[in-house]
Amino acid sequence: MKIILGAGLAGLSVAYHLKSNDYTIIEKESEAGGLCRSWEEKGYVFDYGPHILYTSSDLVKSLLKVLLKKNIIEKNRKNYIYLRNTLVKYPFETFLAGLPKKVIEECIIGALDRDTGVKSKNFKEWIYKNFGSGIAKHYMIPYNEKIWKYPLDKMNVAWVEGRVPTPDVRDMIRGALATQDRDFGPNAMFSYPKKGGIGALPNAFQQNVKNIRLNSEIVSIVPKKNSVEIKYRKNKDKEVKTIAGDVVVSTLPLPDMIDIMPDIPAEVEKACKKLVYNSLVFMGVGIKRDGITDKHAIYYPEKKYLFHRLSFPMNLSKETVPKNRSSIIVEVTYRKNKDVGLNKNIQLNENIDLADARKRILNDLRDADLIKKNDIIEVSRILTSKYAYIIYDLEHRKNVDIIHRYLKENRIIPAGRFAEWEYFNMDKVILSGARVAKEINGIKSG
Repeated sequence: MKIILGAGLAGLSVAYHLKSNDYTIIEKESEAGGLCRSWEEKGYVFDYGPHILYTSSDLVKSLLKVLLKKNIIEKNRKNYIYLRNTLVKYPFETFLAGLPKKVIEECIIGALDRDTGVKSKNFKEWIYKNFGSGIAKHYMIPYNEKIWKYPLDKMNVAWVEGRVPTPDVRDMIRGALATQDRDFGPNAMFSYPKKGGIGALPNAFQQNVKNIRLNSEIVSIVPKKNSVEIKYRKNKDKEVKTIAGDVVVSTLPLPDMIDIMPDIPAEVEKACKKLVYNSLVFMGVGIKRDGITDKHAIYYPEKKYLFHRLSFPMNLSKETVPKNRSSIIVEVTYRKNKDVGLNKNIQLNENIDLADARKRILNDLRDADLIKKNDIIEVSRILTSKYAYIIYDLEHRKNVDIIHRYLKENRIIPAGRFAEWEYFNMDKVILSGARVAKEINGIKSG
């Protein structure tokens, strides 16, 4: 028996790619999907945090076609940065036209003067090396300080390669002159489900997997001589049930493992406690007005706005809103006991006052001129996610390796973003599940 802990995208992918049905998935929530879920309210469909689909993997491309069939549409990215009362097309460095001349000059000169021969020891140095002092000053530093809320010179650069486009000065000059004729980055074209929001993807997976035990909270994981014993509580009842498997696939966040595994070695426990991450407040806003913007997402590096990014589901698919309506997904990162600027009396921590956060967010949306004074707000649901963004501190690799080594020695295989503790996009999560299934199937990974 194979036991899969968690029915998020990684767990579903593992089950989908296993050769046999000799598995059980144990999921705490009342529905599968993890963070890759959607909810519907008053005809609006919102994702638990915004998601889009893009990949260079042929396996994932073919899988999406099989699972979603005709329920998928392609889009050319329309993402922008809002800075100095100007909308700058993403990526910022190649679309500088419209900004004040002094800002453009500083960005171009900084890029020309950057020292590309120096090896970056941390993320802050990487920004200056790849973008120069001007772009660092006006966009990259303030935006990344806002989203990560962690010293950039204490972050490594392992996560950023291939994720953040780096500029060619010729492209920067074309962008400054408003003659840029192409887009940049791996998500310049992306896909999205036509109906059902991103939740359509795990829903499609579920039609091809079996044996999911929902509403089942893991109480303990105990490695035995030839098996791993899982105890879980269904529907928060007092009764604890036990199931054992020869192999366990865990998609659970690594910091949570120390709470449910007895007798963890001190070195492993210490490594778990050192892992760093951001949590997320996300809010779905439904507005009784059509066409508040034609953008897919807007980034906000300036401190005067609480949120760092807004996404607009109605522009991903018209099926996500009622007729003549608009919608927004708001994102605000936070870390426990860290003030993110609401005011002196409100902190975004595990005891966040969501009513106060909602009020501040709506005020900021008005200041950003996305909602008007007389707009009717039909939906303003605000939620939190404890685990959202993995922070690559300078000891990330060392600590993760210690934990993974211990888990694998005890027949527990990590899969997915929070178990592998990597900043995976959805395609990487799906591939993680496929890789683990291949390992279990006895086929050597290529």
